[in-house]
Parts: sequence; C-alpha cells; structure tokens
Amino acid sequence: MDEEKKVVFVSHCILNQNVRDKKSPGTKDLIELFTGSDVGIVQLPCPEVESNSVLNNKINEECGNYREYCKEISVKILKTIRKYLDAEFKVVGILGIEFSPICGVHRINNGKKVVPGKGILIEELEKEMQKQRFQVPIIATNLNNIFSTLERVDLLLKNC
Repeated sequence: MDEEKKVVFVSHCILNQNVRDKKSPGTKDLIELFTGSDVGIVQLPCPEVESNSVLNNKINEECGNYREYCKEISVKILKTIRKYLDAEFKVVGILGIEFSPICGVHRINNGKKVVPGKGILIEELEKEMQKQRFQVPIIATNLNNIFSTLERVDLLLKNC
C-alpha cells in the first residue's frame, strides 16, 4: 500500500525571507518539521512580489485593484489545491503570516498598530473556498513566536 502523499501551502515569505523586512530564524524549524514528516511544501504566490510593490519598496494594499488582484490569485491558488486533491494528495493546510496585511490569519498590522483581522489574500481565499464549498485549514504562522506555531503545526500533522 502506498503511503499517503501530503502537501502544505505556505506563504511566499516563509520560503523566501528576502522579501521580508525582518528575517526569522524559526522558519528553518518549520520547514524541517514538514520535510521530516514527508510533507511537500508548495509556495504560494505573493501579491506584493507579483505586483512589484515589495521589490520597489512600495506597498499599496488599499487600492481596489489590489484586492481584485488578490481575488484573482486566490482563484489560481484554489485551482492548484484542487489539482493536488484530484491527484489524491492530502492538503494539510495553508500557512498564513500573522500581522501581515496580506496573509494575516487572525491579526494584521494596519500600518499604525496590530489589530484583529485577516489579510486581504486570506480574506479572498476564504471567500473563494466558501463559493467552491470546500475548506482547507488556514493556520496562523507567528514568526515572533515560532514555538507556538510549531506546536500547532505538529498537532495538525498528527491529526491529518
């Protein structure tokens, strides 16, 4: 009998920390947890990188076009997830980045302070999943407290 194939979808900046203004050494532990558990890692596209705003040090997530762009990306992400599901992969979850105005799961930094809320891409992903009537767990990755993230991810891996 073949072992079940598993993948996790992770925010772009977990694997490419060069697009972040602050690097986190804890991401190495997170990546090792997945690879040690034979879970494949799929890097999500980053709306900021793809729109060149990070590369040009200009972030403008407030414009309506940016939300529309995140909506388009969320549709593409879910098509990719569907392809994995159709190929009989177990999709463990999607890892967002806490405090990100784009990929925040529970809290975002609105430019002035940290507030409860979801990032634009996570909001659009959830809306699209609701439209398509399927759900993939979205896990908050707190790079300021990697140990709590590792505990949550480890528990998720044990239960999937």
